[in-house]
Amino acid sequence: MPAVWVKVEEEQESQVDVDKDELTELLQRLKSGNEGNSELFKEEFRIQLVQQSQHPLCNLLDDKQKGAIYLLQRELQVLSEQLTSESLDGLMEVKNLQEKNETNGEEINLEDTAGEDSLEEKPRMVAELHPVSIKEARYFLSLFAMAHNPAADARPAVPPLWVQVDVQSSREGICYMGSELHTDRKGHVTGMSTFTVTAKGPFSTTANLPTLDILQKKHRSRVFPPNNNVVTQGFARYDLFGTHDATGEHQTSLLIRCCWKDVMSVLQVPPYNAGTVMHIRAVPGDMKSAAYSIYKELQTLSGFVEGLSTGEVLWCGEENAAPLTTTISNFIQEFTELHVKKPALQKVKDEADTNSPMHHMLFSPRKDLDFTEALWEKLSGCSGYQELVDCLQLVCAALQQGKIQPMVHRSNQSQLACLVRDSFEGKMRVPDLDGALPIQMLAEIGVEKMKRDYTSFFIAEELTTLNQLSAYLKTDAGLEENLALLHKLHVMLEMVAASKSFLNLPHENLRTLLGMALQHYSKHRHDDRHTFQLPLSAGASCVKSVYERSQPVVWRLHQTTGGKDDQVTSVFQISTRPAYDHAMSTVGDVTLSDPTPDSQPFFLTTVQQSRVYLT
Repeated sequence: MPAVWVKVEEEQESQVDVDKDELTELLQRLKSGNEGNSELFKEEFRIQLVQQSQHPLCNLLDDKQKGAIYLLQRELQVLSEQLTSESLDGLMEVKNLQEKNETNGEEINLEDTAGEDSLEEKPRMVAELHPVSIKEARYFLSLFAMAHNPAADARPAVPPLWVQVDVQSSREGICYMGSELHTDRKGHVTGMSTFTVTAKGPFSTTANLPTLDILQKKHRSRVFPPNNNVVTQGFARYDLFGTHDATGEHQTSLLIRCCWKDVMSVLQVPPYNAGTVMHIRAVPGDMKSAAYSIYKELQTLSGFVEGLSTGEVLWCGEENAAPLTTTISNFIQEFTELHVKKPALQKVKDEADTNSPMHHMLFSPRKDLDFTEALWEKLSGCSGYQELVDCLQLVCAALQQGKIQPMVHRSNQSQLACLVRDSFEGKMRVPDLDGALPIQMLAEIGVEKMKRDYTSFFIAEELTTLNQLSAYLKTDAGLEENLALLHKLHVMLEMVAASKSFLNLPHENLRTLLGMALQHYSKHRHDDRHTFQLPLSAGASCVKSVYERSQPVVWRLHQTTGGKDDQVTSVFQISTRPAYDHAMSTVGDVTLSDPTPDSQPFFLTTVQQSRVYLT
């Protein structure tokens, strides 16, 4: 071998050792820091310590991947005028990294990147994150493997290293590669798993998908020594609320997740023995919800309660509407005629029922509105403070003069209900309707009305008992605490409404779901992002109807061969949304027709995992 070749090889080996040591030290520094920290490697590759939710496999292996990981990407300096809407996401990510790395002494050339508008005003150099080539990814992962090979050097274990790969740099369409260390109880490295993720699509039809037999042959070809014992597991996810098409996650979600063993074919419908779980997250405010109208009523009440603290109230009166004082005068007149016209009481009730938000839901409207509850439905539409005061003066005058003797529920402890009871005994004193008192009185009757709305529905539907609701019906709580309890009750109502509307969930399952929610919110504050999980029978009629009328948004085949120390895993996934945005519009070895505007596109994602035992 010529001497010059030997010298080149020695220099290359020396550089590999330098890179290996530099990478090892960098990973150890990040490990001792906080999630979100990052450093530059070889002056152009940024390595971040990211949380589990950013793991490339967090949605592909049923959340089996735990803990933080390292994510390696290329960092480029580009002119701000060259940024696209897609690349701005990468820019914002780098800007967040800059804030977290101030203590590391690094500077990212972002200057005054205040926002998208300022970027367009004056072009300048900014940092942007991109995938790396397949060759570079393999080199970095080989450094990681060499650095933690216990046969060569006993280095402390670190989190997995993942590299984002440019899909155009490989024929297979590889978009991620990763390595994960395995340790014993003492923390010593005993083995390593390597991952290769490919993504292809969009495609318009599933007609030319590979068969299960072909996928199993591909999987067996990776197993050495040969082993025909392949364990298969299927997974399907159905989206009943259409949230998989949404750009954000903060909305109501209703999913059916199924998992079963012994897959028989690609896109197999879940069998009767499949483990089936409903995942539901209720976010109030969705116009598709059957409870949307009562949500608007709750928002109106919230505005009055918050106005007591802020001093500002957003009035909900309609323009060019008839004066509310006229409506209240007619309302009072109907009660004064009650002694001679008995049907008048029924008329008042019927009008209140028609105007009630419950009338527009899937549930029967209440038939027992008391005087203050019916009054709330009218006064909540006040156009201003003075109109509210005028209306309350009319009511108080009628009560004091004994013109009306309306009914109020025994549990109604609002100030106005107390005035009604005092009027029965002729000892009522008209309060001074000034300052914040009129708004407080309005908010109180709104709280009482909505409390009874929620509890009446749950009890009438036989979903719970009054005793189980007692924690949400406190009589000694202030307006703000009562409002918080109403928000919790509304989330539960949204869940029941969604389950009935979109899944036709059986009554017994609704009882179980509500019981879970009542127990959860008795100990936790209201959280729109909390997801409840309810096991269902795969053979239930409501679940079978889902299979019949819809296609899964995700269908996945999981194949495993080998034992703990030499396990080989393959994942094949079909989904209606791409698993990774940077891997779209690629074509690999699965030949399908081009997508058409009228078809639902789908995407293919594969994961190959191999595990080796090193000691």
